[in-house]
This record gives sequence, C-alpha cells and structure tokens, in this order.
Amino acid sequence: IREAWQNAGYDKTYTRAYEIQWQQSEQAVEFSVKSAIVSISRGRILTLDISYRIFNDGQISVEINAIRPAELPYLPRFGLRFWLSKAENTVEYFGYGEQESYVDKHHLAKLGIYRTTAKQNHTDYVKPQENGSHYGCEYLKSENLFVSASQPFSFNLSPYTQEELTAKKHCYELQESDYSVLCIDYKMSGIGSNSCGPNLKDQYRLMEDKFSVRFDLV
Repeated sequence: IREAWQNAGYDKTYTRAYEIQWQQSEQAVEFSVKSAIVSISRGRILTLDISYRIFNDGQISVEINAIRPAELPYLPRFGLRFWLSKAENTVEYFGYGEQESYVDKHHLAKLGIYRTTAKQNHTDYVKPQENGSHYGCEYLKSENLFVSASQPFSFNLSPYTQEELTAKKHCYELQESDYSVLCIDYKMSGIGSNSCGPNLKDQYRLMEDKFSVRFDLV
C-alpha cells in the first residue's frame, strides 16, 4: 500500500485555509475554518470544516468534519500531532496496553490505565516504521495536557518524527527529535500482514467518505 499512498501524494501534503470566520461570546472564542489537506502536484485529499473553540478556562475544543474522495486509497491515519517538551515526557492513558496496539492487533493487549515515556513507548523494528500506537483510548494526560475525544482514539508518543522513521533504513541511523512527538488519531488503519499475506481487510481501513471527530484539550 505504501506505493499507492505515495502515488496519491500522501507523503507530500500541506494544509490550505480558504475561509476563516470568528465570533466571541462570554464563554469562548470560536473560529470556523473551511480548509483542505492537499498534495503537491496532485489534488485534494480531504475537505475539512473545522471549528476551534477556546474557552475562558483554557480548554480548547477542535471539531473536524472531513470528506474524502472515494477514488483515493484509504488513509493510513488521521488526527493531530503535537510537539511536547522533553521535560514533559511521561503520559498516562486509559486504553489498550501496555504493548503497542492497533485496530487489528490488540487482542493480546489489556484495557487499563498505563504510564509510559517516549523512549519506553518506542519499538525497534529491523526497518524503522510506524510503532508504539495504542488503540481504544478514552483519555491521555501529561503534566500540562489532558486529551479526550468524542469517541475512543489512538495515540502514539515517540522520540522520533514520522518523517524520520520513513526516511531511515536502519534503527541505528535514527536521530531523535528535539521534542517528544505526540500523535492523537481519530483512527489509524490496521497493520495487516501484506508483507507475507493478504491485503488489509476493509473493516480495518480508514476509508470512510465522510467522518467527524471532536478533540477536547485541557
């Protein structure tokens, strides 16, 4: 599937904002953004209507409505990415752990409360690749951040960026980021076994034509 993703330009994307409106109430400031995720020299991958609400108490709510062209390959993942200070390196979560878990690879994991750091959460594979995600999470919290969502989500905390994991061919070549990289995913497609088996089943793919999610950050 990697070749299909790259042919669709999934590895060369950026976000464009087409219209921004805002309004203020006694409780919050709200920004409504019409935007899209587009690929360089390709086309639109997602059409997005996003609402950002910033409340007086510091809470931020991000509500996303997305439309995906049906002719494109299914998405590897969709969510938000944060850069945390190295000092804020320990997180607690309620989800499937303590080993990594995915929508098609979580039956060995147990649903519970766990704590981990970026380094502890990293799994060294022979070839660097996606690793360390946790499926079915209800919340995640660090010293200065609490994350919940409108539905169970996946998260990943890593000392490496996704670009670094993609670019390097050997684990010893990996260079840590200056930050701890936190991904909060609405959904992530399953791992599958296509390296030596069948394609990933449709039920484990992020292939909805439309989807919505709300992330709440405190």
